[in-house]
Amino acid sequence: MRQEILTDTFTALRNKLHIAACRLLDDETDAEDAVQDTFCNLWNASPPDTNAEARHRLFAALKNVCLNKLRRRAVEAKYPGTTVIVNPDETPGDFDTMKEAMLSALPPQQREVLRLAAFEELEYEEIAERLNMTIDAVRMNMSRARKKLREEYKRFQS
Repeated sequence: MRQEILTDTFTALRNKLHIAACRLLDDETDAEDAVQDTFCNLWNASPPDTNAEARHRLFAALKNVCLNKLRRRAVEAKYPGTTVIVNPDETPGDFDTMKEAMLSALPPQQREVLRLAAFEELEYEEIAERLNMTIDAVRMNMSRARKKLREEYKRFQS
């Protein structure tokens, strides 16, 4: 029952959370990831007792997630060696091999959602309908897939 409070409050505040994250991060993709990370972090914590508590926790957690992302950016800017640089001499065969390996690291559902969104350019609503899932589940799978791909890409670069 108390998890429903968090879910209902999150659903009602999702747009406001996204706007707040965009203002802090000045990046649409990072903002979307921050909102998803915030919900996941709170889902795993003890559930709130009231809507007011859920609202407070959501905005406080979002602020912390955004600050962590900004700190990471500052470190990457200060130490350029930590940034990922695409090698212009990379041959297409190497890229295709890397791409296939990165995609195969994704769970099947995340891979399918990513394929439909990125390669077939479907909207989240269309993907949700096609895969028989909620739009929030599609967003969550996209967020997790992007995060996993970033991690895999960094692993390939090191």
